[in-house]
Amino acid sequence: MSSDTRDAELIILLILGSSDGKVRMLHLQKMFFCLWRFSPQIRKLVDFEPHLKGPFSFDVNELARAPEFLPGHWEYIPPKNRSEAEDVKGGYLRLTRVGEEAYADIMRKLEKQAKTDNDVLALLGAVRLVVNLYSKLEWDELLFLVYTDQNIRGFSKRSALLHKILTRTGKIVDRLILKGIVPEEKRKAILQRAKRCDVEQ
Repeated sequence: MSSDTRDAELIILLILGSSDGKVRMLHLQKMFFCLWRFSPQIRKLVDFEPHLKGPFSFDVNELARAPEFLPGHWEYIPPKNRSEAEDVKGGYLRLTRVGEEAYADIMRKLEKQAKTDNDVLALLGAVRLVVNLYSKLEWDELLFLVYTDQNIRGFSKRSALLHKILTRTGKIVDRLILKGIVPEEKRKAILQRAKRCDVEQ
């Protein structure tokens, strides 16, 4: 077992613990990707590639479903039915009692270390920020933001799902504004961004 595998699983544990012990697989992928984009250390752990649902890591998917370093710390719960929404969400992870205790122990150590280590302090802040934001998003809101983000366009493949999400643009943007994810003054810019995405796809 490599140290990269161990550290990748620890990131999953941090995300899960910060998500109150439960996170959808779709959201886990995007949370991990967000951390991966902005951390050179995390980029060394796993690979991401273009996918129908935006950036996707087979490494993260495999470690989430069958952890090597932290077996028994969480469990994978498959989609509850065959609906489109449940299929896209991909099921979810749920912390076990062992995982809850391990998370609490690791957080105590990391928070102590963060007092003298700026890299650890930055990691903990980034995990909290990403989890707090992404946890507010429904699956279609999350995919909308991913698909229309010009900075990661290369990580999304053209698909019927992408087209379906873009046809809901108005309603999705309304919800994002109500949740405070997108400010009202950015509505026009977001709508234009979605239109450009639809044309380019």
